[in-house]
Amino acid sequence: MRALWIEDHQLVGDSFELLLQLIMPDASLDKARDLDSARRLMETFPYELVLLDWWLGTHDGERSIKVLRDASRDTPIIVVSGDDRDVVMDRALALGAAGYVPKSADPGALLEAVRVALRGGVSRPPRQNGKPGEGALGGVAQPVDVETLYPDLTPRQAEVFRALMRGSSDKQIARELDISDTTVKTHVRAILQIVGVHKRGEAAHEARVRGAGDL
Repeated sequence: MRALWIEDHQLVGDSFELLLQLIMPDASLDKARDLDSARRLMETFPYELVLLDWWLGTHDGERSIKVLRDASRDTPIIVVSGDDRDVVMDRALALGAAGYVPKSADPGALLEAVRVALRGGVSRPPRQNGKPGEGALGGVAQPVDVETLYPDLTPRQAEVFRALMRGSSDKQIARELDISDTTVKTHVRAILQIVGVHKRGEAAHEARVRGAGDL
């Protein structure tokens, strides 16, 4: 089996390669450190499996999965990430990932996810403590700021986005930030483009699905 491992931290990538060699001695593993390199490899080689870190440089797994799907629609993608929040796992699977394995999981969990993916199935670890939205220590997962989720936002766009998520109108945002209504509309258009949606309500929903809070 030929697989592609996409990870931007070399130490983690090297350690993961050693782990795969132990649990899957017949696998041939190529490595990519960034999304562009991964895309080129997928357009060149017929991989049977892709293993993807959710946070890859400035990109999150949402963009990565979409780019990799364009390069090879049928190759199963397993997300292997240090981010074990349920909302992130749910989002990865909703985007078509064949599995989600936290980096804290034991090797058997990874091996089982690979087996399921190669059979055409989908796997995910149990929810933390069996409840949605809980983190690794059993507490409620902390909200993520929109600037973390969408690094292409300018600081002012992030301020507008936070207000938008609180349900503020353009006029309310303009008064709150001491800018004109026209400037608010310009920022909102930019936000919609960055998030990849057409309506402000969709942008707020998309951000919340990915773990953002109206901070």
